[in-house]
Amino acid sequence: MVLFLDGHTHLCQLIGILCRNLMITNIRQHLVDRRINVELHRPILDESLQIATFLLYNLSGQIVGYQQYNPNGNKNIFNNKLEGRYYTYRDKNNSTVAVWGIESLDFSNNSIFLTEGVFDACRLTYVGCSAIATLCNSPPKDYGNWLQLLNRPIIAICDNDSAGLKLASFADYYEIVPTKDLGDSTDDYVHFLATKYS
Repeated sequence: MVLFLDGHTHLCQLIGILCRNLMITNIRQHLVDRRINVELHRPILDESLQIATFLLYNLSGQIVGYQQYNPNGNKNIFNNKLEGRYYTYRDKNNSTVAVWGIESLDFSNNSIFLTEGVFDACRLTYVGCSAIATLCNSPPKDYGNWLQLLNRPIIAICDNDSAGLKLASFADYYEIVPTKDLGDSTDDYVHFLATKYS
């Protein structure tokens, strides 16, 4: 097929064709391809809209929020439930710590990884590590108190950007990933981290 671009309308049509061809049509397989252990984490999947919802918990096991992931959404639209790629809701009436990944905590592991995002933590839980995501790079001070209660060394995996090091202040050790974030890193690098801190 040959397309001649003779104006703005044709360019928009071409972009529309390309975007439709890249649409995610199987949310479960997409999550598995992104190294999410769907049996461990059990995201809520809307297969008609191709949306995954990850529940956020406090230390008492209460659901205090959720993060919705729409792989077909616009990554540049921040925290918009209808159009954005990510939408995070936290109960405004509940001031306790809200994290993702509590179900991955295995206290036979020597350490717990702390990441900013769900997909970063998933890369580590996929290889058997305990990991939780704060869903921010500068969590409130309550997180530090909560992490000390876990009684394990905390390793922060910091994104490779100006905000990434903020997470390090909540950890005993930290690593700065060589790529933008751990979700984009190679399997070899993830295995290196798992081995180094096991």
